[in-house]
Amino acid sequence: MRTAAAIALGLALSTAAVLPANAQNNQNRPTVNQLVAQDEARIAQLKANLRLNDDQLSEWGRLESTLKDIAKKRAERRIALYDEYEKREEKEKERAFTPAEILRKQADALTSRAEELRAIADASEPLYAKFNDQQRRRVDEIIRGFASAPFIDGDPRMRGRRYY
Repeated sequence: MRTAAAIALGLALSTAAVLPANAQNNQNRPTVNQLVAQDEARIAQLKANLRLNDDQLSEWGRLESTLKDIAKKRAERRIALYDEYEKREEKEKERAFTPAEILRKQADALTSRAEELRAIADASEPLYAKFNDQQRRRVDEIIRGFASAPFIDGDPRMRGRRYY
């Protein structure tokens, strides 16, 4: 049942796919509001695709609220990440990131992602229990698609850098 929660998270996390891989300044990247709006559209699309019945709609509100909260937090983190790396690039063009710095950033991102996954699992479990077989298959397809996608597409940390 917790697997279904990961599917819903996939929608929230798919924000990464909309970020430009070569964003060099503020004009080339989306705003927090644009990122949140795209995630809210994906959440609405998920709801429409699942064709929830009245009984399931009572559980949908909790999941939808959780997904929207996570979408906003992720968008804010994404913009902060761009800002941080742009400032760093301006100040320290010659200095490479140390392995320790890279590991700390990755650990922080994974911790945040784990918290989000738990929140989605908790919010989606009651709804998933009410799904019919067709709805469960749809959710499983979404999870498989999400699992094969890159963690952060267009991550500014990866622009023109090699860490190995």
